[in-house]
Amino acid sequence: MEIAALIVSVVALAASGIVSVRQLQLTEHSNTLPVLVDFFREHRGERLAQARQLIFDKSSVWDLSAGLEGLPEVERSLIRELAWFYDNLGALVTHGVVDIEPISGYLGGSVISVWEGLEPLVRAEREKRVQSGLPDTNRWQEYFENLYRLVKKFPPEQARSQSPLWLPGN
Repeated sequence: MEIAALIVSVVALAASGIVSVRQLQLTEHSNTLPVLVDFFREHRGERLAQARQLIFDKSSVWDLSAGLEGLPEVERSLIRELAWFYDNLGALVTHGVVDIEPISGYLGGSVISVWEGLEPLVRAEREKRVQSGLPDTNRWQEYFENLYRLVKKFPPEQARSQSPLWLPGN
């Protein structure tokens, strides 16, 4: 009789633990879902779409070695906004607020192509900050660079295919 009661207690404790872990996961998801939805919406928005298109169409004719100053003024504003978007997103991923999987799976291709298009500009801008004597000069777009590295380490195809709800053939 005592063994049966002990077994029932252990099973009840295990079930309680499993339910608690699942509840914690659901709470985490409910907190990050609005953040993800807002970021995805902003990424699809006209301004950031226009900025990405500018990088694809014009980055080869810009003087990226001059940093932001090498861009025409209107385009500079769009490119800066896009870079800050990815830098902010990178900060959220780096600090565990948002998981890398949905970011890489959905935005990973853009993260890679935009970083690779803007890396010379970022390097030049950091160097200008060194020349100006500003503190912590490598920090400019550091989260964006880290996001790029995370996406390269965990590429979009892998992020999608490792999801239990991603069906083969997609």
